[in-house]
Amino acid sequence: MTWAWWTKPVTVEATRPGRRVMIISLARAEEYMSYEWPKAKNGAAFEAAELALQDARSGKLNPEQARDAFVAALEEAGIQMF
Repeated sequence: MTWAWWTKPVTVEATRPGRRVMIISLARAEEYMSYEWPKAKNGAAFEAAELALQDARSGKLNPEQARDAFVAALEEAGIQMF
């Protein structure tokens, strides 16, 4: 997994109330989407973000563009960001 760091972290609400998760890299975003994402909240933006993260990992896309796709998926899913 590639640890391409983002210039600005994304902080989201964790599955445990009152907790937050800071996501700062491609690898952490992929991990969050695989294991912590609410299963009922994955739509078109989720799928686009997964693809963008894969493309950024392989060098086809800038990591910051993958971050933008990840944020769009969070917004679509209604996952609170801080």
